[in-house]
Amino acid sequence: MTNYRFEDFEPTIDEATGEPDERTKAYFASTSVGFHDPRSTDAALLGRVKRAIADGRKLTAVYADQEFGHGLESSIPVATFAWFEKLVNVGGGRLVPGHLITWITVRPTHRRRGLLRSLMTTDLAEAKAAGYPFAALTATEGGIYSRFGFGVATWLRSIEVDTSPGFKMVREPDRRVEMCLPSELRELAPRIYDRFMRTSPGAMERQQTYIERATGALNTETGEEDRGVRAALHFDEHGEPDGYVSYKFAGWSKTPPTVDIIDFVAATDAAYASLWSFLAAIDLSTRVTFGESAEYSPLPWLLTDSRRVKTVASEDNIWIRILDVKAALEARPWYVPGTLTIDIDDSLDLAGGRFTITSDGESAEVTPASDSTPADLGLGIAELGSLYLGGADPVILARAGRIDEQTPGSAVLASAMFSLGRAPYSPNGF
Repeated sequence: MTNYRFEDFEPTIDEATGEPDERTKAYFASTSVGFHDPRSTDAALLGRVKRAIADGRKLTAVYADQEFGHGLESSIPVATFAWFEKLVNVGGGRLVPGHLITWITVRPTHRRRGLLRSLMTTDLAEAKAAGYPFAALTATEGGIYSRFGFGVATWLRSIEVDTSPGFKMVREPDRRVEMCLPSELRELAPRIYDRFMRTSPGAMERQQTYIERATGALNTETGEEDRGVRAALHFDEHGEPDGYVSYKFAGWSKTPPTVDIIDFVAATDAAYASLWSFLAAIDLSTRVTFGESAEYSPLPWLLTDSRRVKTVASEDNIWIRILDVKAALEARPWYVPGTLTIDIDDSLDLAGGRFTITSDGESAEVTPASDSTPADLGLGIAELGSLYLGGADPVILARAGRIDEQTPGSAVLASAMFSLGRAPYSPNGF
């Protein structure tokens, strides 16, 4: 029987050497194995650690007490886990601290030993005790995290846009766009993104990686600088930047000639339309690809021919795990007045129970309800996470058997009450 040791620590750079300390190096060696990343160069590893420190990431490593000859050293963790805090827009520009979970790996030789369950349940209990209303993660595998109470709350689409001759918008954009050095985005991108984040439910504070990708300082595939990156800014009527795009040419061997978007952030609709018009006008290319488009994008409606926008993939993005029902639901806005009693099942016993939501059309009061109070809807904590940002439709979940509609018409009422008026979108992974 293998005994395991769990250690919590923060990524550290040794002041004497200027390099990551040995424990930090071993941790990242383990995550590289788990996510099939190539071994990092010293410079690339140092960059990863600096970004982790900038994000305030807290690390957990699991070590095995046994070591085999010729095997990986026992100083390299057999499982990893990390979390950090970022603000999340829960609707109406209301920003709430979220407990963001990432870098979960378990070495194949140590699977089915309860390591993932131990790491996750301990962390969620600690996050709840610390006062976080919800936790969030992005999942490399879709079938793992629902059993811990996470529900898919936002989605992304990968799109291809035909920009060959004939590309035309229904209304002429203002075209207040100018190219800039990508390095200009180091200062401007965070400011523009902050404005965007306050308009989009589900959007959250960006990690350092996104700034470095947009500026060309980081190619996430190589860990090195990306000198092929170009950038452009949109300016409002006062000459202030309110949108940007960074992109690169995919290479002459790609057919048709293609521009790949690295990052696209627009704080206004005018910026969104004008930046797409700019992308379509780039010479020597007839296609633009974007892997992090919103599920409900206005782009097809901007064009005279909506068929030029082709969805090539759709995938889940942010998963939400409610930790405190009252705190989470009262933190977000409620635009439709009404009263709804929900009965929540939570197998981890962190946030289950029966609650009555009373909305006045702006905010809601959430109160515990007794067992004698009839429930309108019965649902799991994962389903509540999917409803939280207005991204999932209670009517569809009821039809799928994921929600038990105990009062006729309550799913329709819930659909109206949980809507945030704008579909959630977070151009962000972690």
